[in-house]
Amino acid sequence: MSYITMSDGIKLYYESRGEGETLVFCHGLNSSHSANKEFYDEFIKDYHTVVYDQRNHADSDMSTKHLNVERLGQDLNEIIESLNLEDITLIGHSMGAATIYSYVNQFDCDKIKKIVACDMSPYMRNDGWGGGIGMGKWSDEDFMQDFDRIFDDVGYATYHIFKYLMNPTPLDISEEDEENFIKSFGDSVEPLTMASFWYSLFRTDQRPAMEKITVPFLYLMPDYPLYSTEATDYIKEHVQDTFVLENDFPGTTHAIWNQMPHEVAEAVKKFIKNY
Repeated sequence: MSYITMSDGIKLYYESRGEGETLVFCHGLNSSHSANKEFYDEFIKDYHTVVYDQRNHADSDMSTKHLNVERLGQDLNEIIESLNLEDITLIGHSMGAATIYSYVNQFDCDKIKKIVACDMSPYMRNDGWGGGIGMGKWSDEDFMQDFDRIFDDVGYATYHIFKYLMNPTPLDISEEDEENFIKSFGDSVEPLTMASFWYSLFRTDQRPAMEKITVPFLYLMPDYPLYSTEATDYIKEHVQDTFVLENDFPGTTHAIWNQMPHEVAEAVKKFIKNY
């Protein structure tokens, strides 16, 4: 197993495979290098791929400090520096896309060739605009209730967010199945990690970073997205290079990398080839 030690002593697990143009993948909250394996594997044959576990996830070290989006951008920079990467395509899903926004805001795009973001607004909060989470309808009070649930029962909190925020239709499951879902989430999610990053995502406004994006930008939008076109329109209006929106992924939700890995990978490959 391969690790890179960050400047604060935390070790991040990573995998580097394949040859060719370099792609770096950044996973989302409560995900990992293995959760989207079928999607990542689509690129191994033709590209040099780097996949890593964000701090406090899977095989990377656990920490009780630096659990915020700013630090995630710094981690990404240290991975790029440690592996001597150049001309990179950064590909991020959800919090992974927020990691990329944070990186660009702090370090610009000098080493970046292209950016791919999947279902992630530059600002999750809905205070004065409709580009935040829940298609612009998730209120500050909803966020506060999320934190109460996380510290009371992280399994139920994670399931609640999945059920009411990320799922487009009501879940028709038995009480027993619901209990199993909650237990599985509780077994795999650590409360401090969930609460810290959820809070940081909620309060971090990365809209100013969009004007620092000086490379072609692809936005992947599922059929049932977490964010409205107000978010994508904002990105389109502020990035300094080509903006491409791909949204022809029928039936998909926020879990699009798992639901249509081949189709999403083909959209990314087309973007890389054409821009």
